[in-house]
Amino acid sequence: MTGSIRLLPLLLFVSLGNGGPAVAKEGRRWTVEDVVTVPADFDLSLANDGKSLAYLERRADLEKNETVSILHLLDLRSRVSREILRAPSAEQLRPLPKGKGWSLLLDRGVGLQLYALDAEGTIKPLLGRDAKVTVGQTEGGLFAVRSGAPRRIGILYHDWSPDGLWLWYATLKPRSEPVDVSVDDAVVGQRNRRRAPVKAIVELRLRSAIGEEWLVASRPSSDRLAFYFGGNVEWTEEGPRYQLEQSDAERTEGIGTFAWSFATKASRPIEESFGFPAIGLLRGPNGGTLASEGFGSALALTETRTDGRKIRYGGQPYYIGDPRSAGNWLSADGRTALLGVRTLSHPRYGLVMLTSRRAKPLIHSSSLTACDFRKDLAWGICVEEGLNQAPHLVQVAPHDGRVQTLAPLSSAHESIAPLHVTPHQWTNRLGYRSTGFIIWPRDYQASSRYPAIIITHGSDADERFASADMQWNYPAQLFAERGYLVILMNDPSARQQADLWNAYMEWSGGPGTLGPAKLRELIWLNGVYSFEDAIAELTSEGIVDPDRIGIAGYSRGSQMVNVAMTQSDILRAASSGDGNYLEPASYSDPKDGYHAVFGGPPSGNYLDAYRQLSPSLRADKACGPILQQMASPFAGAIDFYAALREAKVPAQISLYPGETTATDETHLFHIPSNRLRAMRENLAWFDFWLRDRRDPELDDRGAFDRWSKMAKQWKPGCTRALGAERR
Repeated sequence: MTGSIRLLPLLLFVSLGNGGPAVAKEGRRWTVEDVVTVPADFDLSLANDGKSLAYLERRADLEKNETVSILHLLDLRSRVSREILRAPSAEQLRPLPKGKGWSLLLDRGVGLQLYALDAEGTIKPLLGRDAKVTVGQTEGGLFAVRSGAPRRIGILYHDWSPDGLWLWYATLKPRSEPVDVSVDDAVVGQRNRRRAPVKAIVELRLRSAIGEEWLVASRPSSDRLAFYFGGNVEWTEEGPRYQLEQSDAERTEGIGTFAWSFATKASRPIEESFGFPAIGLLRGPNGGTLASEGFGSALALTETRTDGRKIRYGGQPYYIGDPRSAGNWLSADGRTALLGVRTLSHPRYGLVMLTSRRAKPLIHSSSLTACDFRKDLAWGICVEEGLNQAPHLVQVAPHDGRVQTLAPLSSAHESIAPLHVTPHQWTNRLGYRSTGFIIWPRDYQASSRYPAIIITHGSDADERFASADMQWNYPAQLFAERGYLVILMNDPSARQQADLWNAYMEWSGGPGTLGPAKLRELIWLNGVYSFEDAIAELTSEGIVDPDRIGIAGYSRGSQMVNVAMTQSDILRAASSGDGNYLEPASYSDPKDGYHAVFGGPPSGNYLDAYRQLSPSLRADKACGPILQQMASPFAGAIDFYAALREAKVPAQISLYPGETTATDETHLFHIPSNRLRAMRENLAWFDFWLRDRRDPELDDRGAFDRWSKMAKQWKPGCTRALGAERR
């Protein structure tokens, strides 16, 4: 296929001429503190009487240097919002069944426990348990895939029966094991151990309205369904049904579904299945299972009934099941479903309402990222936000599509003059499409060429406001304020083509039919081609300076940054965040994924595959300086740094600390001072290497002197023209 690339919105923008983008100039400019204090992780819950809304948000407290959960109450008649409390952690906001008020988990100094909140803002304890297990990246803590400071757990999860007579909850208990000699896999599992391993047991419990209690199941914390989802409970007339992973020594691999009976006060197994279950999806208005099926233009929404008959709602430019979407609801009579969706060509989050045969989308230019609705789905409250729109609360009526603004969620961010942002689709030389956005320099002039920075993180480029999921510690708005063109770019979407989807399935599931070479091309080199072809188009349009192109990304984005810097000749500086995947030093974690990508371990006949892709084995190919910012000292990242320095490529690796020497920073930084410092380090890094600028306010620990010494020793040899082949 040709190397064409579609930039129609860009061409329209450029045609505005030297007058620059038509963006309102009122308001102030972005600061680093603005990026750090953007509210996030909203959780909304309507009162049963519809008169008030309780909601949670996470926000950085710069004065205390911590990220806190804030609980609010909004009176929907007066539209007056009150802050009720701030806590290190608050989550799982639920309406109390057949009552006024809510339940939620709060940490008020005695670990995470269960509390009740009434409409007046009064908080009372409901249930407490000994908080003997700490979850978080700290010595003596149980590791979990979640961000935030280490916290002690009394109550891990809770859910109410619809009649309010039963409480299902999970708690954690310490699990002691005898100290013994480790053998084989037990040794390999400690290869990159940072903290002493801690064992814990998840207890799933059921409690009646009169205080009777039963231990339903006891599972190791490695059971993801028990630990992260409280057993994925579903209430029936017989009793609660729950699911557990069956992958330990006592059972074969798979997922077990169990039913606990109110009558017998005991559980029985009812189903054994394979593959992790879908979490949070609802049945459709015809009693069937909903799914987005197909690829590209053939993507369609379907409902499969219990009798096997399939109802097709037609082709749709969106898909259901994205965990970042606003949620899913089924009306009390079961005749209407309301589903959170993510769109394809211009990534954002909206809703679709399903009746027996019809799908009615509610999708605007911005996103609905968190919602709660009345049981009849007549109306609800959502958080609406976009790349250029600070989050605010809106009232949504799905039946007629009306959206009415209620209240801003951050008045400080409302005062910022918006930057100009445009959505784009790019098609690379292999014919694969990538979506994303361009944030234009504040004072853009069409007659000038600008330095550009690509920021990438899997599929997180969408209409959310300064989302840390996307831009991590890369202050995209500050780059635009300082004269950079910022490209927020997604990986080529796996939903566009079956082979690409299958490549991701093989990567996560182990070796398959496509084979390692095809996986490396489709998942990594494919993305590099997208970067190169987008920059080539922007260069041909006279928009960017091809000698001043940078790239940044964390986690999945760090893979793409490290690969791109050692596979492409067009990138002149990079910042890579908290990643080390693809490095030989990280083999065995996870081993199946490495076998899918490389064919086997980094030895023998498989070494050549590693040499083709592993960044540390291609360090001498890098055409620009590389900064690595780390929350944990991963061996693979350190190997990459050492290989770069050995090849005389300018490189720095910065490890950001936790609260104490016993803790680590988390993958998404939760300590505000670390985010501030990391963002300033990124601003200084790209200014130095792309623009030869040394802002004294950004000089940290003599950074400019260190970088100047590296620059004098470096002799870059990358001079090829854009688009040329590289071996």
